[in-house]
Amino acid sequence: MSLPPGPTTAPALQMARWIRAPIPFMHDCARKYGDTFTLRFPRMPPLVLFSDPAAIKDIFTTDPDDAHAGEANLILRSILGENSLLLLDGKRHLRERKMMMPPFHGERMREYGEAMREATVRRIEAWPRGKPFAIHGEMQAVTLEVILKTVFGLEGAEMARMRTILTRFVDLGTSPLGTLLLLLLPPDMTEKLLVTDSIDIRGRHVDVSRLLPWTPLVRAGRDVDESLYAELRRRRSSTETAQRNDVLSMLLSARDEQGNPMSDEELRDEMMTLLLAGHETTATTLAWTVHFISRHPDVHAKIVAEIERVRGDRPLEVDDVGKLEFLDATIKESMRLMPIISLVGRRLKKPLHIGAYDLDTGVGAVGCIHLTHQNPAVWSDPQRFDPQRFVGLKPSAYEWFPFGGGTRRCIGMAFAMYEMRIVLAEIFARTRLRAVDAGEVVPVRRGITLAPKGGVRVIAE
Repeated sequence: MSLPPGPTTAPALQMARWIRAPIPFMHDCARKYGDTFTLRFPRMPPLVLFSDPAAIKDIFTTDPDDAHAGEANLILRSILGENSLLLLDGKRHLRERKMMMPPFHGERMREYGEAMREATVRRIEAWPRGKPFAIHGEMQAVTLEVILKTVFGLEGAEMARMRTILTRFVDLGTSPLGTLLLLLLPPDMTEKLLVTDSIDIRGRHVDVSRLLPWTPLVRAGRDVDESLYAELRRRRSSTETAQRNDVLSMLLSARDEQGNPMSDEELRDEMMTLLLAGHETTATTLAWTVHFISRHPDVHAKIVAEIERVRGDRPLEVDDVGKLEFLDATIKESMRLMPIISLVGRRLKKPLHIGAYDLDTGVGAVGCIHLTHQNPAVWSDPQRFDPQRFVGLKPSAYEWFPFGGGTRRCIGMAFAMYEMRIVLAEIFARTRLRAVDAGEVVPVRRGITLAPKGGVRVIAE
């Protein structure tokens, strides 16, 4: 079976372009090869990228046993662990997903909403007035506090300690060195490096930690693991765990169809997944959304007017966010223009017909989120920021899919959208943000995500 055309440069050069400037690279390929093309990276099977909604539907509706999403996320194993929901396939994925779904639905969401609102208000009150600051870091602080409160159930000194440990680990893991370790090296090698601080010389273990540039990341990872396992031991021995509503407590009480609980190793990996997927990605999406709003005074004015109309002469409440249709549309339009993760893929376990192509076993069938979101055959004037296009529209799951799709769509989608509406509603109900930099904001890599370079500097008034 023949593969779609694609760049003919060496796989190492294609990987270098993908790491350094993924958006220009994808657009260059789309202009040259159309909405389907093949990329080749070192030590990986061919990756066929699709941006036609019909092909995206083929990918998302394929039998999960025939196309593995977990295998396609293998590079994340060294950070998340082998038990992460993102890396599982088959029966194990179905078991873990069923056990993890309940905390993210129902009345609990309103309780989470109060924590989201309180964290946002505290942060806004500490902002400087009339002086530039980077909104990305502020959003990271808010979303991390939300995760520590709602997912980990921490407060006070325990929250402060875990915040320090996790912030250091995330910063090091998404640094240029952490990004290169994640993207350039095979997972087995990365995992070995991330536990190595000595080498064997003629039967003797020699400490070389001071010579290894990744030693700070190794130690930060150990600190996180020690803290997580200590928290698991504390919760398992507590008589109050069953009465608590945080996600970790509910997962500790969860049982599968055979009555078995999740192991400590499974819980550790799922907590890391929720941390990175629910903290870093949400914060970065919020930063991009503030960037677009601050550059479009008309959008800014509509959001403020909508908030004032909904709340009237009283403070904003969490139940109000469901009425903020234009704000919701603005978030979706921001995620259309700048999805922080560009690809969602499957590793084929048998020959399959995807789009217009017959693909062989082992090939990666990849939905290109970024190119689909800017496909001119789907979106009119796709480069233009226009939230109005989402007002009164439920976007197709094959044309707008920043949370992935099919049976693998992110279980935290409702949580993330709810949080972003609450955070932004509180921001624009309490302050006005003005963009500082007039030039273009360039996306830069933070691990597998694309964050705004410089953090989006604004002035609060």
